Amino acid sequence: MPSEAEQIQTLGLMAAHESALADLYRAYAKKLPSYEDFFNSLAADEVLHARMVAGFVDDVKARKVYVRPGRFSSQSILSSLDFAKARVVEAERGGVSLMEALSTAKDLEDGLIERRYFEIFEDDGPELMKLLERLAVETEAHRRKVTEAWERERGES
Repeated sequence: MPSEAEQIQTLGLMAAHESALADLYRAYAKKLPSYEDFFNSLAADEVLHARMVAGFVDDVKARKVYVRPGRFSSQSILSSLDFAKARVVEAERGGVSLMEALSTAKDLEDGLIERRYFEIFEDDGPELMKLLERLAVETEAHRRKVTEAWERERGES
């Protein structure tokens, strides 16, 4: 069973990951003016998600929420975090094409869904379940929004 500190560390990494996605989407918004509103909207949602995840720290401390052991390794979260940060640097230094940005966003959002990112908590409380459901719904909406834009740009719609 992970200690409270380990659970809090995992939440911190998850919140940092959400913040890194926000940074990436803001970088894309700056480099791709025709999609500025699109990427800024995604970024604003990711900032909210980071705050929501960080908000679970108090629940862990109060033992209202338990972060499941082994759901994600810290290394896998760090790896994805590093990937997002590297894409920010690439975008800021050399620019990025719209298809590269949409493909990266699609891969990141698909990965969040495939791994059921927000299903690491154990709790019976209806308040937490509502919040987790909201995070899952919003993440799925991101995936769908990015996929639709990606398909449009590829001429698949």
